[in-house]
Amino acid sequence: MNLLGLWRGFRKGMKSLRNGEFLLLVGADQFYMHIMYLFLLMWLSIFLSLKVDKTLSRVGDNKAAIEELKIYHAQKEAQLVKLHSASSAEKRLRELGSPVTVPKEPAAIVKKK
Repeated sequence: MNLLGLWRGFRKGMKSLRNGEFLLLVGADQFYMHIMYLFLLMWLSIFLSLKVDKTLSRVGDNKAAIEELKIYHAQKEAQLVKLHSASSAEKRLRELGSPVTVPKEPAAIVKKK
């Protein structure tokens, strides 16, 4: 087959593809439903793949946000423990000039009437 024959075949194939007669030209018109089913499966596969990608991306973003919140929570908890420690409370009372101090001996039992 020469180059001119290949060119004519290519042009004929492109023209039939443009007109929607390609399956008739190649003799695959009996497999039309199989081709449509394959196209549907490929489209569905691509669609689900994109959805899974989107979901995994969101999961990764949420994990990063949770880690940031854990760090923030730990910092706040450390600040809270520091504020409630007895030594820092005594120091604050001294700074404010209060006579209240940490008890030196255990509490006495108050008698009931």
